[in-house]
Amino acid sequence: MRGKVVILLVAWMLVTMVAGCGGAHRYDGRLVQADSLMPHDPDSALSLVQGISPDSLPTPGDRAYRDLLLTQGRYKCYITATSDSDINRALAYYSHHSGEREKLTRAYIYKGAVMEELGYPDSAMTYYKKAETTADPSDYANLGQINTRIGDLYREHYIDPQICFDKYSQALHYYLLTGNKRLQFDCFFHMGGCSGITRIGNPENLLKHSIQLANELNDSSKIFISKELLCRQLAYYGDSMAMAKQIALHCLDDYPDFINNDLLLDLAEIYAKVGKLDSARYYLDFVDEDAADGSLEQIRTRRFEILSEMALFDGDSIMSSYYDMLSHQLSDSILNSKLKYKIKQIERSFDRQHQNEVNAKMGILHWIILIMAVLTVIVIALLIIEHLRRAHNTKAIIKELDNINLIHANELLGQIDAHDTAIEHLIVNLISILKTCVNPSSKQISSAQLARQIKESIVDVADEGFWNELRSHLDHKHNNVISIIAQNPDISKKDLKFIELSCCGFSYLEIAMILGYSPRYVLNKRKIIAQKMGIQAPLQDHLNGLMEIGQDNRDYRNQ
Repeated sequence: MRGKVVILLVAWMLVTMVAGCGGAHRYDGRLVQADSLMPHDPDSALSLVQGISPDSLPTPGDRAYRDLLLTQGRYKCYITATSDSDINRALAYYSHHSGEREKLTRAYIYKGAVMEELGYPDSAMTYYKKAETTADPSDYANLGQINTRIGDLYREHYIDPQICFDKYSQALHYYLLTGNKRLQFDCFFHMGGCSGITRIGNPENLLKHSIQLANELNDSSKIFISKELLCRQLAYYGDSMAMAKQIALHCLDDYPDFINNDLLLDLAEIYAKVGKLDSARYYLDFVDEDAADGSLEQIRTRRFEILSEMALFDGDSIMSSYYDMLSHQLSDSILNSKLKYKIKQIERSFDRQHQNEVNAKMGILHWIILIMAVLTVIVIALLIIEHLRRAHNTKAIIKELDNINLIHANELLGQIDAHDTAIEHLIVNLISILKTCVNPSSKQISSAQLARQIKESIVDVADEGFWNELRSHLDHKHNNVISIIAQNPDISKKDLKFIELSCCGFSYLEIAMILGYSPRYVLNKRKIIAQKMGIQAPLQDHLNGLMEIGQDNRDYRNQ
């Protein structure tokens, strides 16, 4: 029974254990240094990586690391990619090395960035989603970057501003955990832009957050674009034309180096909406389509919207309708791009696949938990059964104590050699516990108390050292009697324990106490052992005869 319990406990532990092994690759120190410089000084990082010859790197892992850092450095330094060969080599290496999860995530991210620059935004979305499914949940920097890049894809291709807002919001969550204020600024700025379209959240508050961060970073260009976007949002919805005008003129006067088409269109739109058409025409004439730093179609759409507004103030409804039609045509051509639907479909496909994988893992986890629960119940039940069995055995021992004849302590102890300390300790303690149990004042002893006394007083018979010493004592005293019996292939180690205790002179009741069995079981066990040995006489009589023969032979040799 004990063996079964131990086996089940081991099985339960194996089910619940999660083992892992493996070590991280020790990379070239120059590459590690370049990687540490990349977030805040990409120019120095790229220069350092470019100065490292691939031939000087001894391992494929180092060369893959160089390819990854080279692609990352070029992207951060605004060097447009012309090939994806470097990042492909890095991706091929990390795809086959499970211990490099962070670098594999980064390789997917920059593979997507390269595909964007090569003009394949749909392919870029595929790699961003692969990065998302690969990333460690605690890898906040890369998770923030993934959400930002997906948000950028949606924004640049005019796809669902609601999802765009959600992506930047999720990225902001990760960047707040990393403490990166530059990336937090990007999120607040783009969330303000999306909010102005969808009216989700408060665009004014979001852009004020971006202005605050830009001031903390002491970045004039970021301050300018945040204020320019804020005045556009205020003017577009007519929330506060006076404030919009004030912010726009402030940008015009205080940031002349950053004046762009968006600010000129903002001023033209503000003046057109309040009926100051000369001022509107003045700023509209400065718009330079050849210097467009964004979408040319978007600039033209805004120009036609302003011209429609101005024609309406002039009372020319025909021209107003004409410009309005042109603006809608351009807007529709932008919004109805087939590519944007493909990009969105890719993300949805990855999301469905990821959800299916999560559901499958949850199903497996459910079965593991169920198996663990069943094994736990079985182990507990077996332990309870074992406890009840021992309690029953102890009660049976107590019941028979009235009829016991105490073993002859002096005679038995006199047979023990001086060095047989374990056997002597067992006998002395057993005699002590027996005397306690048969004492009239102890008749009310409970089975639990008796079991505790036995456990505390009797040597742990599971210790192989005790049984080796006992066998050595009996073999020495009786001419190898136990070793001879052990040669019988039908006699097990468990049987030998019964035989050895019987040879020492212990009664069936004492053996039951020592081994933790019921008295009836010990009596039956003796009969079974006798059958295995092929004898008809009682086992104790047969053992006594063998020991007498062995003692006579020993005495004869000593003479």
